Amino acid sequence: EGESIVIDSSSFSRVRGDDYRLGFALKNTAPIDIAMPAIELSLTDPQDEPVIRRVILPSEFGARSAALASASVWTGSLALTVQPEVATQRITGYRLLAFYP
Repeated sequence: EGESIVIDSSSFSRVRGDDYRLGFALKNTAPIDIAMPAIELSLTDPQDEPVIRRVILPSEFGARSAALASASVWTGSLALTVQPEVATQRITGYRLLAFYP
């Protein structure tokens, strides 16, 4: 089931200061409806080491349905604020992982 949901595309960009926008598209490659996954966002430093990890549940990223329809794509975006005590200048990349908690 989990292999049937793929992150089709994604973007992570600084809006201003400590505010960022995460955008992503989830694709269901299965011939059946599949439960909407949670997303793990890892913000990485120049050495690609995680500085921050956060799990984002479907209700937080705006999924209106508990399932992703067969052979469909769901697109969403989310505004995030990184706390100032985290050295935001160290954030140079990100990784996304779709999973079932």
